[in-house]
Amino acid sequence: MRLDLLRNIKNGDTGSFNELYDLYSIRLLNFALMYLDSKVEAEEVVQDVFCKIWQNRHKLDEKFSLNGYIFRVTKNLVLNKLRKRINEPSGYVPIGSCSIHHNKTENDILFYEMERLLEDAIEALPPRRQLIFKLSREKGLSNQEIADHLDISVNTVEGQIRKAIKYLRSYIKIVSLTVIFIFL
Repeated sequence: MRLDLLRNIKNGDTGSFNELYDLYSIRLLNFALMYLDSKVEAEEVVQDVFCKIWQNRHKLDEKFSLNGYIFRVTKNLVLNKLRKRINEPSGYVPIGSCSIHHNKTENDILFYEMERLLEDAIEALPPRRQLIFKLSREKGLSNQEIADHLDISVNTVEGQIRKAIKYLRSYIKIVSLTVIFIFL
């Protein structure tokens, strides 16, 4: 990240802020989509991320990674959306169920169980795919940066990320249904 871009944003330069948006919005959208599986919610998260950055621009520290900060804010907002999903009744009542009793403890357990299962799913990826995925999602590296770092092609990086996301989505759907039924 260019230091002058961060400095300009900190000083309230909207042009630099727009440049930051152009650099990150698609990556953040894809990141949020991977967990939320809802384009509308993912777009809301991205909008909220940039609102937070703009509102807190005076707190940005040039010594720290803006990339890491942006993805950390995104991750926290995604987790908040997931918590909200868990805490809001969906209107779905399983057959034979007279009522659904939710309390904070059950919801917290469910959320942390889902989070642990996602971590397990990531750990179950083949080692190379797992590394590429973590560099992309946890470290926030671009596909080109990952390709350069691992001395592989950008197409290979994109393919591995695509396969990882496909696996994680299917894993989450299957396991989340199982976990939800266990807690109902």
